[in-house]
Amino acid sequence: MAFASSPLTVVETGFVRLSPTHLTLRGTDVHPWLQDRTYSLYELRGVLMDEGTPHDVRDAVWRHTIRAARLSQDWMVGALGLCLPALRSAAGRACRGLTADGVDTVESAIVSEAVHRVRTINLNYARLVWYLTRPAHRAALSARRHEQEAPVPTGDPGRQEGLDPGVQASPDLLLLSAVRVGVLSRAEARLIARTRLENFPLAEVAEQSGVSYKTLAKRRERAEARLVSAVCSGEVVIADALTRPEDRPACERTSLRLLATAPVLGKSLSHSPLPVAS
Repeated sequence: MAFASSPLTVVETGFVRLSPTHLTLRGTDVHPWLQDRTYSLYELRGVLMDEGTPHDVRDAVWRHTIRAARLSQDWMVGALGLCLPALRSAAGRACRGLTADGVDTVESAIVSEAVHRVRTINLNYARLVWYLTRPAHRAALSARRHEQEAPVPTGDPGRQEGLDPGVQASPDLLLLSAVRVGVLSRAEARLIARTRLENFPLAEVAEQSGVSYKTLAKRRERAEARLVSAVCSGEVVIADALTRPEDRPACERTSLRLLATAPVLGKSLSHSPLPVAS
């Protein structure tokens, strides 16, 4: 299985690709301090990070970019790319010591919060970038806390005494078993499968399903807590998720087919544009 790029890497890739042709502006149309020539947002990112650039010039560029981002999908990528150094800084602090899934969750929260702020921020504020990026820092720390506090089984559910060494546990079959006994709905199992096993960013699933990131994260958190509790109590039987290597392809095809009957909430973030700005 190919793993999707991290959300912030997807933003940077899109930003670099679009900047030379789709994300350009005339300097003096934005602020007289800028030169009377065409700039790409990629070049302007360096200008905004220069300590010698006046704050009112930075705000003028941000106001132009945000107005465009509220009307254009490409410029939403531009707005995220323009503040990406600050977003990466937030991710670097919040992702220390997390698993790959945890890093994905934190970065997804950062992107989701940044998109929300671009859509809603008051353009009359001075030093706009601070009001754009500080909430993303808080979202990153909140996502990190949820990841660290997420319940996990105290033992290894795939291991039993005296088990045939050729037998392995299948997470897909475990989810299917939980659906069969009513611990999880098909939609909850599919959400866990897509975001935990298939590595789809939660922010993308939330955006394309029309459900807020925080709501979907809470929904997944509650579902995973029920699953852990059911496994520990024996309500979901681990033996139902055990397969031999020669049986795994057929079993996984069956489990994935049954889980797929739940609502499909979108494609990989690495193969689709960022959310359309409202």
